[in-house]
Formats: sequence, structure tokens, C-alpha cells
Amino acid sequence: MRKQSWLAVRSDFDRVDQALRNVAVKGKPAKLQFSANKPLFNGATGRPGLVFKTSSPAAFSPWVAAADAIDRPSIGDSFHLALFTGQRQTDRLIMRNESDIEGRHTFRQSKTGELVDIKEAPQLSARLNSSRARVKELKLRLQLDKVPPELVVNEDNGEPYDESTYRHWVSTARAVAVFGFLARDSARQAIVRAERLNAELIKISDKLFAPFPLDEENKAQRARTVDQRKRVLSEWLDAQAARDSNGDETAWRLKPCPALMFVNGAGDLDQKHDQDLRDTCVMLLDRAGCDLLTICDITGHSYRSAQTIVKHYRARNAARADSGIDRLELQVRKEGMKG
Repeated sequence: MRKQSWLAVRSDFDRVDQALRNVAVKGKPAKLQFSANKPLFNGATGRPGLVFKTSSPAAFSPWVAAADAIDRPSIGDSFHLALFTGQRQTDRLIMRNESDIEGRHTFRQSKTGELVDIKEAPQLSARLNSSRARVKELKLRLQLDKVPPELVVNEDNGEPYDESTYRHWVSTARAVAVFGFLARDSARQAIVRAERLNAELIKISDKLFAPFPLDEENKAQRARTVDQRKRVLSEWLDAQAARDSNGDETAWRLKPCPALMFVNGAGDLDQKHDQDLRDTCVMLLDRAGCDLLTICDITGHSYRSAQTIVKHYRARNAARADSGIDRLELQVRKEGMKG
């Protein structure tokens, strides 16, 4: 990893924080949104990831809210660590804060063995302060002699998560976020309903998409077919929500967030993943004006993988493309072309 002063890295996180706080559309603060239509390609896994838009939250906040609502705030803690440190799931589950300086976050990466020392973003600080209070309550409730130094603690036993259990609760929280949490339901009832609908959708997806076969030879037709599959999925999700709420918007404790379940570029049913948040951190740092080496200093990505993520994100940035056309138009006029 390239050596860089912590002041420089702190400056970069200041810019990310400013991007999250101050980018505005129609006077509204910048928010995180996942988009099925403009996925950020994950070069390592080949699956779509997340994008950042300056609009109301469409997936990150509902996913965290769902985890909190089913009494799994530790999952939301991990998501905040992913978004504001860009670390792998494996590292987040064993992450400890080894810094003695308030406002800084220091941890060691398992893959590289490198000690990372970065500024702690205010949003992450707030979440971790809340987590510390919850862990103290957990210690009393479970009558534990001590609590682990890890930042992400399983509410069942006061211990760090094993990866299997963690993945289970990430999946459960995602299902609750996708299908919503009805005000009349308990947390257990919300989980049962969401997991039932999730299993039903997976079971019928082939039948749902059967009227729209993919033409691998005709790219234009294939793209239209993918759009048709997106539409039929959206209609199915909307129908389930309308049926269970009787069309009453006030029936929801948490409204459904269908953006977490989508049709990917291959035309298959897909869903957002915990690991996508690591790529989102890279994209946010790039959007905040950080160079690739700085991004690698913070997240631990190789230069090549960070470059791949940024490349595919930029290739799908419609605003950047529009700006380029505007500049092209002006240049053409300067060269004497009229009309």
C-alpha cells in the first residue's frame, strides 16, 4: 500500500462526508440510492453493485432500517462500516478499533496484514456510539462477564458473528426490506412473511419470465426483453404489497423497498449484496474527487480492482455523458458548424 499521511486521508474523508451532506437536488440533501437500472459492475464477482444518486434513499437506509426493526442492529452496524471504510465482509466481522485517538479508526486487514488508519466519518461515529450502548445493554441482559472487542456483535450470544450466521441475517433483513414490515406484525411475523414471499418469487421466477425469452443473437431485442422482465418483476412486487396492505399506505411500519430485488443485465432475478457496499465506498470516494491511489489507501483494494469499479461506474454516469455532449456542442460551434 502506498504510504500517505493520515492528514491527506482525513481530507479525502472530509470530502466524502461533504458529498453525503451537501450535494443537493431541488434543495434536498444528498442521499444514498441503489439502482437496478444503472448498476455498478463488480469486476471481481461479475455481478451488479450499487450506485450513488442525489435523491431520497432507496435501499441503504431501508435495509439498515429493516435490520434495526427485526432487532438486528448489528447488521446495520456492519453496513455502516462497509460504507465508511470500504472493508471486506470478513474484515468487518473481526474488526476492532485499535486507535487511541478519538475520531480516528484504526484496524488491520486480514488479507494484506496492513494497518489502516483513517478518520472516522461522523455518520459512522454516531452509529458506533449507538452500538457501544447496545452492547453494554446486551452484556447486562445476557449476564456476560465481558464483551468482545469486535465492533459487530451478535445479539444472540454477545459474540462476534460467524460468517454463516451473519449471511443469514443479512439475507433476512434484505427480504424484510424488499417486502416491507406491516404495522400489525411482530418482528417474527414480518420475517416469516418476507421469507415466504422471497421463496415464492424465486420459485416462480422462471414462469414469470417465460413470456420474455432472451435472444442472445440480437442485442437490441435482448435489452428490450430484459426491460420487460424488469417491468413484470416490478408489477409482481407491487401486487404483493397492495394485497397485503389492502392498498393502505398507512398499513406499513416499513414500506417495501423493491430496489433490493432486481433483474440483472443477464436477464436473471438478482438481489443486492452486502459486499456491494464495499464497491459503493469506492464509487463515493471517486465521486468526492479522490484519486485511485488514495481510494486504495482507504479501502485496501488493489489499484486494478479499484480502477475497474470506477471505470464501470463512470461508463454508466448519464450526467457525465450529458455534460460531455454539452461540451461537444460548444466545441462544434467554435469550429464553425451551425444549425
